[in-house]
Amino acid sequence: MTRSIFIVAGEASGDAHAAELVRELQRLAAQAGEPPLRFRGMGGAALAMAGVAPLTRMEAVSVIGIVEALWHLPTIWRVFRGLVAEVERERPDVAILVDFPDFNLRLAKQLARRGIPVAWYISPQVWAWRSNRVETLKRLVTEMLVLFPFEADFYARRGMAATFVGHPLLDRAPRFSEAEKPSLRAKLGLPPDGRSVALLPGSRRSELRHYLPPMLEAAERMARADRALRFIIPRAPSLEEARFTPFLQKTAAPVTLAREAFYETLAVADAAVVASGTATLETALIGTPMLIVGKVAPLTAAYLRQFAPLPYVGLVNYILGEVAVPELLQEQVTGENIAQRIAELLTNATERARLQAAYAAIRARLGERGASARAAQAVWRRFFAPAFPTG
Repeated sequence: MTRSIFIVAGEASGDAHAAELVRELQRLAAQAGEPPLRFRGMGGAALAMAGVAPLTRMEAVSVIGIVEALWHLPTIWRVFRGLVAEVERERPDVAILVDFPDFNLRLAKQLARRGIPVAWYISPQVWAWRSNRVETLKRLVTEMLVLFPFEADFYARRGMAATFVGHPLLDRAPRFSEAEKPSLRAKLGLPPDGRSVALLPGSRRSELRHYLPPMLEAAERMARADRALRFIIPRAPSLEEARFTPFLQKTAAPVTLAREAFYETLAVADAAVVASGTATLETALIGTPMLIVGKVAPLTAAYLRQFAPLPYVGLVNYILGEVAVPELLQEQVTGENIAQRIAELLTNATERARLQAAYAAIRARLGERGASARAAQAVWRRFFAPAFPTG
C-alpha cells in the first residue's frame, strides 16, 4: 500500500531541508521494499525537484513580519483553505510541517482536528520568544525534530520530548580550498585579485524592500573609497531576476547579480552583509566575516519590543548565546552604518580572527553530519516502521 505524506515548507531554507528529508524517506521506503511514498503539499523549487506534487508554491505566502503578513492576508488565507481542503480529500497518513511557525501552527490545529499525526521538522523558535506556544505544540505535534541540542533541552525542561537530529547545513555547505578560489572568481566575473563584499538581502520579496536599499547605499559609499572593491548578490532561487532590477538600476556601485552561486559567492567574498536568518549560519560555515542586519516594519518592531524583546536576532548568536557576530537592527540599518562596519571587517585582522574562532565554536555545537538521514529515520520509526520494517 502506498503511504501518503502531506508536507509544507514556506521559505527557501525550509524548502531545501525538506527536499533532503523527502529523498531520505524515499530511500528508506526503497530499502524496505515498499512503493515510493506519495508526497503532496506546499513548497518551492527544491521540493518540486524532489518529487513533491505542489498544491501551491510557497512564494505566495512567504512574508516576514506581522504588518507584512496583514497586507498579504487574503492570499495567505486562500492558500491555507486550499491546503486544508486537500487534507480533507487526501487524508494523508502523516503531515510534515517544516519551520514557518505562524502558518504551520494554524495548519497543525486543522490536522489535529482531522486525526492526522504531525511531525514538525525545524522547531519554531519558541526558545527565543512566545514560549507559551510549547503547550500548544505538546497537544498538536507527535514528533518534534530539532536542529540544535539546546532546543531538545528547552523542550525537555517543559515536559515535551524532542529529537535532536543535527543541522542539515553541515551536509550542504561545502568547504572550498584556497586553490579553488581563482576559478570561482572567474566564474563570478571577478578579477583575480582585489576584494569583494557579498550582499545577502534574503529570499523573500519583503526582505528585498527592507535590506537591499541600505546595502546598495553602503556599496556606493565603499566603492567611492575603494574603486577596486566589488559587490556580489547571490540571487535566491525564490526570487526572479526582475525583482532586483528596480534596485540595481538606481545604484552606481559595481554590483554583480549571481545566479545559483550562493556558496561560491561567500567563498570568494572578503566580507558579507547578511539578513538575519538561516543565511547567517551558512555564512559562518563557509567562514566569511559577516555583519548581520535585522529590520522589519515599524509596527512589527514595536510589537516585538513590547512583547518579545530579543537580545539578538542572528541565528549564529543564538547558538553561541551572545552577540559574537556584529548586528545592526532596525533604525541602525543604514548605508552609512553598514559601510562603516564592513570597512572594519575588511581591514581589522584581529576582528576577522575573532570571528573565525566564533565560527569554529558554532560548528562544534551543531553535531555530526547526516541530519537529514537521522530526521528521516525518526519519522520512519514513529509512523511507518511497524508496517514497513527496514531490518
